[in-house]
Amino acid sequence: MTITTASSATTGTVAMAPTKGLAGNFDTFLKILTTQLRQQDPLSPMDATTFTSQLVQFASVEQAIQTNTKLGELTRLARASSTTSAMGLLGQEVSARADRLSLPAEGDVTIRYRLPKPAAEVTVSVLDAKGRVVGTVVGSRTAGENAVSWNGIAPDGQRLPAGEYDVRIAAKTADGSPLAAEQFLRGRVQAIERKDGDLQLRVADALVPLDTVSLVRQPGPSS
Repeated sequence: MTITTASSATTGTVAMAPTKGLAGNFDTFLKILTTQLRQQDPLSPMDATTFTSQLVQFASVEQAIQTNTKLGELTRLARASSTTSAMGLLGQEVSARADRLSLPAEGDVTIRYRLPKPAAEVTVSVLDAKGRVVGTVVGSRTAGENAVSWNGIAPDGQRLPAGEYDVRIAAKTADGSPLAAEQFLRGRVQAIERKDGDLQLRVADALVPLDTVSLVRQPGPSS
């Protein structure tokens, strides 16, 4: 089981610091205000409206910081809850929308997609990090789910480095009109990771956002 999350201890400490500092300043402000009121000239009293306005503004700022602190705590609790829920997906077989693949060091990789209806032509292109096409496969034209294998061999005949690559699928009808193809990954959830604040699932050695999962099922004996 692999779960990678960011620690919230430091965040909690930092969030509480402004509130504690403001509370101390607020007490000091009240002491100064009380002292000034006691020592004011009876013949020229201070403007109570100004003091009251300052007091209200100071209290409003304190309340706002406390509210932000509570919201931060709720956010951390929500993240912890979502992580706990995602743990139930470990080892499960899922299908998730994805336009990337993870090429292993050896062997082929499977590229999956769905067609809304039969196509006259399907071309599957694999691109590297610079957007260059490093592989092309003729895809199945059947309506519904399709799968093709890519051997990871570049046009020059060399095996490409293991890692993640982008996938683009171009499908056309008989009259040449483009046909939308939905790309997806299928496999067991190998790990749960948090990336850029969002939960990601590692499926077929590739990371996919949790909200892209469209199907979850118990893996079969042969999975």
